[in-house]
Amino acid sequence: MKITGVSRELCTLCGACAEECGASLFKLTTDQTDGSDRLVHEDPYGWCTGCGHCLAVCPESAILWNGAEAALEPSGIEHPENLCSYDRLLPFLQSKRSIRRYRPRQPVREQITAVLEAMRWAPSGHNLQASRYLAITDRSLLQAITDHTVEGFRKFRTIIRMRKLLKPFVPVNLYKVLDSPGLLEGVNAMIRQREEGQDPILFDAPAAIVVYYPNMGALSLIDPTISFTYGMLAAHSLGLGSCWIGFAIQSLYKDRAMRRLLGVPADMIVAGVMTLGYPVPVYHRVPPRNPLQVHWIENGGNDSADLVSSPVCSHDKADLAAVAGAAKTRS
Repeated sequence: MKITGVSRELCTLCGACAEECGASLFKLTTDQTDGSDRLVHEDPYGWCTGCGHCLAVCPESAILWNGAEAALEPSGIEHPENLCSYDRLLPFLQSKRSIRRYRPRQPVREQITAVLEAMRWAPSGHNLQASRYLAITDRSLLQAITDHTVEGFRKFRTIIRMRKLLKPFVPVNLYKVLDSPGLLEGVNAMIRQREEGQDPILFDAPAAIVVYYPNMGALSLIDPTISFTYGMLAAHSLGLGSCWIGFAIQSLYKDRAMRRLLGVPADMIVAGVMTLGYPVPVYHRVPPRNPLQVHWIENGGNDSADLVSSPVCSHDKADLAAVAGAAKTRS
């Protein structure tokens, strides 16, 4: 999307676009022909990211742009707190589980597309929107991802067995991990499961979504992580289960052979793998989490304290209602 200007006919000079623009590209000028004031958009250095905050905030739809789909105007967008209340959102978030047992039934393409559509709306740094996705339902390709990941564990097993020789050359913390009694047994168990025909990586999920991203080092993992969070919650709302597969990400991250197999361009990396399918288990309760730990710094930093609070789910409903009421008052 490229912002091309401000409609003189529609603009009321409210200044909302200028206040919202993170790059300060809107300014009030005087027309030399008739002396009237007008808001203009000037971007001589190409700083505009196309974030769209200006057109989203303009009450008169006066912002002009090209190169993108039409802006959406969903009902109730002005007060998103009314679209989904906190009282309804929190139980939904609490009920999301990482699924490792799937039914063989294949999600239909429309469902997978719906998950991907939600991922498309995830925020990205500098509005880069650089994530690209693979939706995989081909069983042989899913098995290839699992086999490649397990093969990586076989190589890692060799390193574990050589840990005594490597001790002088590796950091102390890494050696402690390699020397952990359960590590070798865990790796052996995963390899053994695969040799017995099980899938310890993708859990025989009927579908998976892979995201690849320009190779920007550690920054390459941030935007895909956010988009996968959107996707997993969208899948949850459709009755689908999902699981973030860290082992597969580590295995595929920069592997050239797997990038070629998946059709990932050479200048991009695999930054995320997520299984998708209908879950076998039905959960009846939410397991506990550690208490919320917050370090509060208030009163200009002069007064700070460490707090360990009760979980939010145990708060009195009146407290949550007060929070929601205060938000509506501010809006």
